[in-house]
Amino acid sequence: MSSSSKFPDFSHYENFTHTLSNEQFPTNDKDRRIIVIGDLHGMNKSLTALLNRISYDIQKDILIHLGDLTTKGPVEDSLAVLSFMESNKILGVRGNNDQEVLQWRAWMDWIVSQPGGREWLKEVDEHWSDYELALKKGDMSAFDSWPPLMKKKGWGNKVPKGWKPLGGHYQVARAMSRSQYNYLRSLPLVLYAPAGHVFFVHAGLLAADPSRSSTHLKQPLSHWPSIKQRKHDILAIRNAQELALLSEIPQNQDPWAVQNIRSVRRNGKPTRSSDEGVPFSDLWNQIMNKCSGFHTVDTRFGSVTRLTGYQESQLAHLPCYPSTVVYGHAAGRGLDVKRWSVGLDTGCVYSRRLSALVLDVRSFSSGASEDHTFDFPSEATDRFHAKPLFPGAATHHTFDFLPSATDSRIKFDHVGEARLISVECH
Repeated sequence: MSSSSKFPDFSHYENFTHTLSNEQFPTNDKDRRIIVIGDLHGMNKSLTALLNRISYDIQKDILIHLGDLTTKGPVEDSLAVLSFMESNKILGVRGNNDQEVLQWRAWMDWIVSQPGGREWLKEVDEHWSDYELALKKGDMSAFDSWPPLMKKKGWGNKVPKGWKPLGGHYQVARAMSRSQYNYLRSLPLVLYAPAGHVFFVHAGLLAADPSRSSTHLKQPLSHWPSIKQRKHDILAIRNAQELALLSEIPQNQDPWAVQNIRSVRRNGKPTRSSDEGVPFSDLWNQIMNKCSGFHTVDTRFGSVTRLTGYQESQLAHLPCYPSTVVYGHAAGRGLDVKRWSVGLDTGCVYSRRLSALVLDVRSFSSGASEDHTFDFPSEATDRFHAKPLFPGAATHHTFDFLPSATDSRIKFDHVGEARLISVECH
C-alpha cells in the first residue's frame, strides 16, 4: 500500500527495531523457553493446538510471533488471534498483512476526524453486503472497480491511490478494537536478541548490501567495529556488528523490504517473488558461513583501505561471528531451514501446518545431541565460494516439514540445538 503526500502518515513505522532485554530473551534459565511461531493469518484453533502441543506455560515461556496475525480467513478468527496477542502482551513483529490492516485503521481514524466522515464511513459499511457474497465465492473481480459510495463526490479522493476498500484488510481494520489497533501499531519490524545473537523479522534481512562485494569497507561484517574502550570484549564487538547489520545495510532500513522480501534480483533489488533471483536466506548464509571469529582472521584486514579484485577473491573468511535470522512470510518455500536461518511459514492458512521453533538453555550453551539433531546437507549453506556476493540463482534447500515428523531437532547458534514442532491445520 502506498499513500500520497497529501495524506497523513498512515504507516506508523516509528517503532522499527526493538532490542530484547535478557529478561525478554532468557538464554540461561533452564525453566524458561522461547517459542517462536510462524504466520497465523487468523488460524486461532491451530494456534491453540500448537500451544497445547508444546505445553506452553504463559507464566514462564516467552512467546514470539513473526507477524501476519490476520486476514485470509474469517474476520472473527483474526480478531480472536489479535485478542490473545494483545491481552497477553505477546512479543512479535509486524507482517505485511498486519501493515495493511494498520494502515486502513489509521485511515479510518483520519476519515472520522473529517466533517461528515463518520456518516460516510457508516454508509459504506452498510453496503458491505453488496460485496460479501462475491467475496465468499472467491470472485475478487467485484473489487476491481471502486464501490459507488467510494466514488461519492468529495470522498473518493480521500482514499489513497492503489488502496482497495472493503477487502479483508479493511474489514479487520474496521472490526478490531482500539486496544488491538494499538497493539499492532506497537509491533516493531525487527526484534533483535543480543543475548542469543538472533534477529526476528517477518520477511527477511540481508547480511550484506548485494550491490557491493562482501569485503567492501562499507559492509558491516568486512571489518572490526571501532570500540576503543572495549576492543577485547568479544560480546561487545559482536553486538556492535549485529547492530551495524540493521543500521548500515540500506535494505534493512527499508520497511517494505523487511516486511516483503523473499528473494534478491541480480541487480541487487529485493523482490516478493519466490521464483526469480536468489532466496535472501541463501545470501544470508553465504555471508555467515564466512564468519570465522576474530581470532582466526588476519587482524591487519581491519586497517586495509584498498583491496584489489584478486585480493578480495582470496579472502575465504570475514572478521565476524555468525548470527541467526528467524522469519516467516515465505509459505511457498515451506519450512526453510539452513545453518544460520530458519523460515517458519508452513502455510497454515492453506491447510498445511503451523510450526514453531522452541529454544531453551540448550540452544545457546551446550552441544546438540547427535542422536536427535537433523543433519542438514552441507550444500545447504556452504555452496557459495564465487568471487562476487551475488553469484546468481542457486538450488533451494528447503524442508517442508521434516520427513513425517512433528518434533525434530536442529543445530542452533554455535553449539546449541533447537526443536521444531508443528501441528496440522484445518
